[in-house]
Amino acid sequence: MTEDLMKRTFTTRTPDRPGAFKRACKVIMDNGGNITRVSYKSGAFNLFIEVEATREVLGSIEKGLSDIAYVDAEVKVPTVLVMDIKIPDTPGMLFPVLEIIDKYEVNISYLNSREENRGFQNFKIGMEVSDPEVSKRILDEVSEIYILNVVSYNGNYDALDITVGYIRLASKIQKLFSLDDDKVKEFVRECRGVTELLLERGQDPAVVFDKVRQLADFIAYHRDLNFNPRITTHQLTEETTLTVIEPPCGSNTYVLRNDDNLLFVDSGMGIFSDEMITELRETYPAFFSMKKTMLVTHADADHCGLLSVMDNAEVLVDKRTADGLFDMARPTNDEDAYNYCYGRLCRIITDYVAPDRGIIRIIGNAPESHDDFVLLDKIHFGDIELEVYEGPGIHTKGQTVILCRDPKLLFTGDLYSNVKDVTSERAEYNQIAPYMPKDSEKDLKKLTRDKLGKIMDSIGRKDMIVCGGHGNIKRLGGE
Repeated sequence: MTEDLMKRTFTTRTPDRPGAFKRACKVIMDNGGNITRVSYKSGAFNLFIEVEATREVLGSIEKGLSDIAYVDAEVKVPTVLVMDIKIPDTPGMLFPVLEIIDKYEVNISYLNSREENRGFQNFKIGMEVSDPEVSKRILDEVSEIYILNVVSYNGNYDALDITVGYIRLASKIQKLFSLDDDKVKEFVRECRGVTELLLERGQDPAVVFDKVRQLADFIAYHRDLNFNPRITTHQLTEETTLTVIEPPCGSNTYVLRNDDNLLFVDSGMGIFSDEMITELRETYPAFFSMKKTMLVTHADADHCGLLSVMDNAEVLVDKRTADGLFDMARPTNDEDAYNYCYGRLCRIITDYVAPDRGIIRIIGNAPESHDDFVLLDKIHFGDIELEVYEGPGIHTKGQTVILCRDPKLLFTGDLYSNVKDVTSERAEYNQIAPYMPKDSEKDLKKLTRDKLGKIMDSIGRKDMIVCGGHGNIKRLGGE
């Protein structure tokens, strides 16, 4: 996918002589930028040029303009900032915004409002701010109380670029998924926290935001009529069937059926809950009246989406996974910070909602720390028995696998994914999926798989059906 376009306003010192504006335009054109607005103001900084391009191109344009002394390489010009703020249509609601602006002794140069007849007004407020850091603080504080977007600004300051970027991303995501205002404000707060964490570690928040933007576009496209999962059903015993639902993104959902009982292993993304319920009703006509038990391999948002919307269900998890359903652990090192931050934002855009605590039953009692697979419980389901093991937790704390000895069946979560046999949609998603594991994580994953292999060897791998976190099931061959 190509990098998203953004707009930046350059405040230029164009000399008062013929051809000066043409010279600036040539710099912009040669670098591939598109001029979207030009305005003139008398004084030392006399021409404002709004340009649309990628972040990299805008940087090249800024350098080109500074080379001809039209802008300063160091930020010495005022930030031109125009905000579009959604304010409740009741008396006094604009006042908190004015207080924030006044606190920083910033003059408003432009103000316009329009009533939307939906209980709020859109206020467009323009300012010239002497310090870009103040522009950032104003955006941070206003976004805490109201939904806003940035119409234009001259982004010659990295931290301001990042703040404007995630505010615009929040606005886009609200339109894509019709998020309520509280969810959007939560998203902006999470973006702010992600930015602070990554900058402290010397890492680039834009890497995460770009991934989230790509994911949002992909999910939005594949909703409703474009939701076309691959669904296959396999007869395991005379009484028990296995249905595999492979969505365009998110984990597989595995459903074991015995009579009027259903047992789920993982359940995809919450954003697809309506589509998934429709598929389940078509597969099981008596779906709503059937008894449902749900197992979770690990507490990632893309594996737990249906937990909060499933009626008449009991969720069986180990304690660490249960804790993860309600709170994400802090990243343990620089290597996993990107994944951690991506997960924080994905929980919002994939519409993850934690389940009611009353439907959760904790199974097993694994040691606080262990480096092998620990048997938590044996679950009887019709004519089969499932063994639930808690693993060393290299992907998430409390990562579990589920084993059936007869018939031979293994649910691995994300310890294994069948990337060689995926749907075309899933293959596309894999190109924008979260970050590849570091070499150290790959080594730990191999070690964990080796330990899991010993459990598999104890019953023989021949004819075993391996159900990975993503992709088609895999039937193993020889011993």
